[in-house]
Amino acid sequence: MDPEREPTLLDYWRIVWRARWLILAVTLVAAAAGSITVRLLPKVYIARATVLPPKESGGSAVSMSLSNMLGAALGGRDGAGAFNLPGLSLSAPSVTSNQDVFVAVLGSRTMREEVLAHFAKTDPQIASKVGAVKPLIDAREKGIISLTVEAASGTLAADLANYYFEALDRLLERYADQSIRRQETIFSAQLERAAKEVESAEQKLLDFQAEKRILAVGGGKSGETGAAAAAGLRSAIQGLELQREVNRLKFTDQHPIMRELDKQISELKRQYSKNLFGTAMELPPEEPGIKGFRREFFVSADRMTPVQFAFLKLARNLQIQEGFYTAAIQGLQQIKYGEGASYGRVIVLDPAIPPGAPAKPNVMLIVGGLTAAAFGGAVLLAFFLEYLRRARELERHLAGAGEWRGNGAERPVRPGRDVDRTPTPAPVAGATRPTVPS
Repeated sequence: MDPEREPTLLDYWRIVWRARWLILAVTLVAAAAGSITVRLLPKVYIARATVLPPKESGGSAVSMSLSNMLGAALGGRDGAGAFNLPGLSLSAPSVTSNQDVFVAVLGSRTMREEVLAHFAKTDPQIASKVGAVKPLIDAREKGIISLTVEAASGTLAADLANYYFEALDRLLERYADQSIRRQETIFSAQLERAAKEVESAEQKLLDFQAEKRILAVGGGKSGETGAAAAAGLRSAIQGLELQREVNRLKFTDQHPIMRELDKQISELKRQYSKNLFGTAMELPPEEPGIKGFRREFFVSADRMTPVQFAFLKLARNLQIQEGFYTAAIQGLQQIKYGEGASYGRVIVLDPAIPPGAPAKPNVMLIVGGLTAAAFGGAVLLAFFLEYLRRARELERHLAGAGEWRGNGAERPVRPGRDVDRTPTPAPVAGATRPTVPS
């Protein structure tokens, strides 16, 4: 190859072809070394199990307890627990879903230690045979929770994946039992305290009635007091107003539903004012120069007296304590019948089965990668050796040319290289051309 021209692909191919045995030897050695190394690496098997998405539990106990307390305070003794706000849920919002809880517990150190402790009874070296454990919520399969376990054998990986869900169910049940015990302690203490408060409030109310000789204040149906009826009307008005505000997001004020709500609110307000207040009175305007009279409602003197105020205060205190008492009883009943023990049960969808072949190490990938890397390295090595060979030739050529110029001797003729470059002597006048014998 002439050093003064640019090399072509054919020149590179000639270099590779001359070093073909070296490249082949390096590639075969690397492939053999990779095969031996892969056989010596530990085998890793992966098993996968799935469970159904857990059912989300609501806050029914919290909702009923709040409803009872508000109903007792606002709805009267006969209407305890009947306080409802249309369109409003009194359940406590869930901060995290059961799916997130499942994934967090499956990937926790506590769960891993519990599972390894179970298998360590039969195999003390189980910790060194278990690899990564990866829980995952599969969005493509509508929230199904999958668990992949890496182990030294296929049977062990499948047993570990299946036992993980069994341990998860027991752990969640244990946590639920602890929560139930705490709730029972809280509700029992509340029930005991509320029972004493109810007894004390009833005794104070009876003593006040006996001292003031009060049997009933106001009128109502079924013995309901006037204060209780007013409280019921007030709660109904609040509920309808809240429902109207919610419906206002969807309807206009001229919609039949909105007009019906306005009509009901107006009627309830009229009954409420009639229950608490007397007739309207026409009073002179507060500012001079304004014509007409202003209409104001006043509490009738025969209905609101200091004695009645004191009686209503004692009755309200009794109703509040009855609300706490009712909430405590209802909480204990919910725990007793299993409503307080609601937690996400683990329902296995696809149990893990032992894999037929190891997932790691990937023999084809490792051997193929090492072979390709060795082939590329051998080709580069061939180019490097060719570069060294040409550099040595150039150095010898330059060294020989320098020696010829330095001593004045004739330049030695190198066979195969300088024959064609030897100058032909010029012809002499009168000389005859030598004949070449045939």
